[in-house]
Amino acid sequence: MKLKSPSLMVWMFLSVVLGITTGLFFGESCRHLEIVGRAFIAIMQISVLPYIVVSLIQSFGTLEPSQAQSVAKRGILMILVLWSIVFLLISLMPLCFPQWEYSAFFNPGLLDSNNSVDYIQLFIPSNPFNSLANNVVPAVTVFSILCGIVLMKIPQKQNLLSLLDTISEVLSQLTIMLVKLSPIGIFALLANAAGTMYPEEIGRLEVYLATFCTMGALLYFLILPLLLTSFTAFRYQEVMKTSQTAMLTVLLTGNLFIVLPLLVNNIKQLFANHHMENDATTNMAKIIVPITFILPCAGQLMDLLFIVFASWFNNNMLTFSEYLELYGAGLLTMFGSSKVAIPFLLSMFKLPADLFGLFLISSVVTDNIKFAVEAFAVFSFSILFTAWMTGEMCIRWRRLLVKLVTIVLVTIAVLLTLRWSLNSLLAQPAGNQETLEAMELNHKIDFKVFDQLPEQGRLLTEKSRFDQIKKSKVLRVGYNANVMPFAFYKKNGELVGFDIDMANMLAEDLECTRIEFYPISFDDLARPLNENMVDIVMSELSITPDRLKEITFTHHYLELSMALVVPDYLKEEIRKDPSILRSNRFTIAAMRGADYDRLTKALPDNPRIKLSNYLEYFDGKVKADALLMSAEKGSAWTIAHPAYSLFIPARQYKDLIAYGIANNDVRFLEYLNYWLVLKRGNGEIDRKYEYWIKGINVKPRPPRWSILRNVISPESIVKNPVKPSPVLECSQK
Repeated sequence: MKLKSPSLMVWMFLSVVLGITTGLFFGESCRHLEIVGRAFIAIMQISVLPYIVVSLIQSFGTLEPSQAQSVAKRGILMILVLWSIVFLLISLMPLCFPQWEYSAFFNPGLLDSNNSVDYIQLFIPSNPFNSLANNVVPAVTVFSILCGIVLMKIPQKQNLLSLLDTISEVLSQLTIMLVKLSPIGIFALLANAAGTMYPEEIGRLEVYLATFCTMGALLYFLILPLLLTSFTAFRYQEVMKTSQTAMLTVLLTGNLFIVLPLLVNNIKQLFANHHMENDATTNMAKIIVPITFILPCAGQLMDLLFIVFASWFNNNMLTFSEYLELYGAGLLTMFGSSKVAIPFLLSMFKLPADLFGLFLISSVVTDNIKFAVEAFAVFSFSILFTAWMTGEMCIRWRRLLVKLVTIVLVTIAVLLTLRWSLNSLLAQPAGNQETLEAMELNHKIDFKVFDQLPEQGRLLTEKSRFDQIKKSKVLRVGYNANVMPFAFYKKNGELVGFDIDMANMLAEDLECTRIEFYPISFDDLARPLNENMVDIVMSELSITPDRLKEITFTHHYLELSMALVVPDYLKEEIRKDPSILRSNRFTIAAMRGADYDRLTKALPDNPRIKLSNYLEYFDGKVKADALLMSAEKGSAWTIAHPAYSLFIPARQYKDLIAYGIANNDVRFLEYLNYWLVLKRGNGEIDRKYEYWIKGINVKPRPPRWSILRNVISPESIVKNPVKPSPVLECSQK
């Protein structure tokens, strides 16, 4: 394969500079370039899976069975040692991540976080065509390796190998042709990122870039060369100098293909310098370099660090068993392109798919580094393996011990320095407390919040409460302000929440001129409803058998999942050993009413505490290990109390919530049921769910800073200021 022309390298560097400059200059106008970047990513994936199939079958098929057995025994041992070193480093890098307390709004993907992975379908290609069509990279890799192993034993295989060689060349040339589009794709991706990304997003990405570069430097300058010189006669300076041309080429081009012949020549040169070159070393180098190239040695596996980072980014660190799953699945997925592997692994670990955008942005920097490390790993592995197979390996135990101690001490010093730097120099990003406080209602009807229920109910003069509301133009709503984000008080005393917003919408559709909110207790729902103190209860009201005997419920409008709120430190212990939850020493608190009844039935042997207010748990007045509540509600409470986290058990209990009205009020019930159907059909419930539960578009961001908008024409900002939304005055508690 020919080297890329220098002009392409120049264009790639220019695309980086122009992309960043364009994004900073035009700002959010560059958002339209996103489609170009997505098209570029799709184009670059065209030849990935076909090349995996062809190259693996060809590489294994060229070996003779006797030769393959000898190579496999020692090669497998060496590659396992190399993989273990890389995986150990990846496992150590999270120790450098800043210890930030960060809580997020509810993400429905959390409910699938404990789904098991079908490893049979993942690794066994029962239907290779289905695996190819669905980008199941591990199964495709296993299929290709098996075909290559069978091809070794077929006597008349030269014609097939020649055909595979031709197809491989076609796919390689196709890749080179598509790479020529890189300047356009890189420009679009960087312009979109620079124009739309906000500083807080870049701040968290800096953690990944710093740890990735540190890991690459440790492998390239410390671990790989010292291990190589420990088992051979080659010196550190000699190894680095001989390989510098090939490594620099890979670093600048981000392409490992083009230096494979150069790596073979460098290996021959090293052996010749020590008068160890012969036909055996030359032939072994020619065989092992291409085979090692097929394997993900070190650099390609570094991309698995992004999954570890994504878990930390999502405030959900991986457990020991999940690390094993990551390394097992990651090995086979990294046989292909990381652009295919990372989305697959994000989906496998139930991490937000939009984090892949951060990976693409960071890959502009990390891709060249990882390929340089991969090239040096192929170079070091091939030298060490060739020396072992030809009898040129020499072990000096004292020198080996000194270098191993050096590797350990330097690695510890570097990681400690990185940890201190990230914790000291990077400021913790702002949490979502401000977003929670920024939530507000778009009041269209005047309302008043009362401190207590009326002393006695109103005399019902109409046939139904529906007719009474239509006549009086007043909607009386029972609420409980202890169910954030469905109903809660902000610091300024304003009553807000999902159900409070729904109550305003209901009053508007009923053509009311006033809403009255009365506090109710979940233990006493029947009296205020049946005695006509309130018309309806709207406050995350669970449907239970006991309540069905006393009041009437509408159709459920949301289905919630029960979860536990636990201190941050305890969450990791529970994930490692879920049996803790059923220990007779594990105390769980729950709100009196439906939650406490549900807890009693689900975990009858656990010590239980009945709460009258959630703050009793968060303020420490009640000593309990966990608090039972819905996951949607628990996410909001962890935002208000960042020292706590949400834990969703593997077995999920569903909670149907609806609105409660008085018994035997058929007319009002019929109206409410059809009203909920209409609101669900036109998307009103979904929009309010995204705002109050998922925290989307609560604080509309100002336009991204840009040179054109903020420097060249700042007067336009003054002439057209953003008008704040009007807030109606209302009587509050």
